[in-house]
Amino acid sequence: MFNSSTREAHNGLLLFFCYNQSDARHHRKERFILVGKTHLCAGVCAGTAFALWADLPLAQAGIAAAAGLIGGVIPDLDHRKSKVTQKTGLLGFFSSHLLKHRGILHTPIIYIILSAILTLSFEDSPMIHAAIFGAFVGELSHLFLDMLNPSGIPLLWPITRKRISLLPIQTGGKMDRAIGVLALCLAAWFAFQILF
Repeated sequence: MFNSSTREAHNGLLLFFCYNQSDARHHRKERFILVGKTHLCAGVCAGTAFALWADLPLAQAGIAAAAGLIGGVIPDLDHRKSKVTQKTGLLGFFSSHLLKHRGILHTPIIYIILSAILTLSFEDSPMIHAAIFGAFVGELSHLFLDMLNPSGIPLLWPITRKRISLLPIQTGGKMDRAIGVLALCLAAWFAFQILF
């Protein structure tokens, strides 16, 4: 039979082990679903690519690139612990609490409709159009990258809520970081083409 001090020590070790296992699972889950800098790099890459393709003047190209960077993280306003949620105050608070992660904000149709409405609302403003389309391609880059993750996205919503995943690339892994570096290099190359 164990004496009381032995039982307390045993229970303490058991609780410590269970807590650590739970904490480890929690961190693995967070590492799996949270995004880092890859979406920012991909967003600015998409924005500069659009600016180069559309042959935008320098000022508009800069706006498109900046909007692409922002658009690259907008879909993660539905996640409570994402950087964009934490940086956007009440907007991030309400969106992350009211919306399901990788739900409606991870569907292309939302950004197509929103971009169309904004474009028609500001017909005679090239600068605003540059921002709208820069953000749009940034948002699409986010959705594409999330399809490379095992969790996938509901690409065909509202037709179906089934999530589509193309590759098993895990967030935070070597491939994720490689994609971020590649996107940043491409963004620099596109920017060079725009400037010179």
